[in-house]
Amino acid sequence: MIFTMIKINKHIKKILYPVISLSFFYIIWEISAYYIGAEIILPKPITVFNSLIQIILKQDFKIKLLSTLIRGLWGFGISFILGLTVGILAGIFKTFRMLISPIISIVRSTPVISVILLAIIWFKVDNVPIFVAFLMAFPIICGNIIEGITTTNSKLLIMAKLYNVPLYKQVLNIYIPSVFPFIIAGSSMSLGVIWKVIVAAEVLSQPKFGVGTSLNDAKAYLITEEVFAWTIIAILLSIVTENVFSLVSKKVINGKFKY
Repeated sequence: MIFTMIKINKHIKKILYPVISLSFFYIIWEISAYYIGAEIILPKPITVFNSLIQIILKQDFKIKLLSTLIRGLWGFGISFILGLTVGILAGIFKTFRMLISPIISIVRSTPVISVILLAIIWFKVDNVPIFVAFLMAFPIICGNIIEGITTTNSKLLIMAKLYNVPLYKQVLNIYIPSVFPFIIAGSSMSLGVIWKVIVAAEVLSQPKFGVGTSLNDAKAYLITEEVFAWTIIAILLSIVTENVFSLVSKKVINGKFKY
């Protein structure tokens, strides 16, 4: 009975704390909007909510949201595949790691705005967000995988060498299970970055459909409540995709990597 109550309390806390936090944020927003008294600077929450509903009900909303979602998934997919491949090779072969490390450091340190502007020069507008998302997410995934491989249990590797276990079997049976938590962590971190980068790239590159394009249009016409509404949509897109990824990764871990 006591354990049941403790579990219930934990579930209540998980719901209660975010509600309290969001309520506090709402109150601050409402008070600030009231004292500023200018909707063009800071619209009231109800105004933003009404604008959000109107945007969602528009016929082209699904196309805009889906366009951004597809670009984000493409960027994540490319960065994941290349990050995994390069990360494994760099983790196993020290010489390759020494060659690739400066490049990863340069990419990681490059300002996002510089990457976006160069991508606008190099690519079609629809491909700009994909390239930028890939370039920003790749070092995160690759770096995490290198870290995971270099911290793999050395005793298992020594045993594999003693028994002449082929390299591909070492990768499948030793390296990947050891590095899997690092893959999940790196992928989760990159997803958080990708949606910010995608929207920023869309704002500057202006593809025909996209959350960032609509965000920029709202800014251009000084429709502040729509700027807030599209920002909320971008935040929700990030939260939903990260939670879906978290659920899928937990199922994979529980199903395949449970010892």
